[in-house]
Amino acid sequence: MTDLKVEKKDGRLESFDRNKVVSSATKAGASNEQSESIASQIETWAYETAVDSVIKTSSIREKVLELLRPMNPQAATAFETYIKEKNQQ
Repeated sequence: MTDLKVEKKDGRLESFDRNKVVSSATKAGASNEQSESIASQIETWAYETAVDSVIKTSSIREKVLELLRPMNPQAATAFETYIKEKNQQ
């Protein structure tokens, strides 16, 4: 697999780190098992979706929310609040 890059809001590129997905989902209230499952699905999806091996942070957040909602609605609500706060920065 090629090195997947994540485009930050300010345009910077950094390497994809699945641990950030796990951490974000866990902080929102998902169990470790749920967070690991989401991270695995995100990693596969990101490689398939990326254009020229680059994917936007906002796209990752939206996909995390999409996967988290049916698994853990309370964590999804918390994650959605986090997204709104990040978008205001």
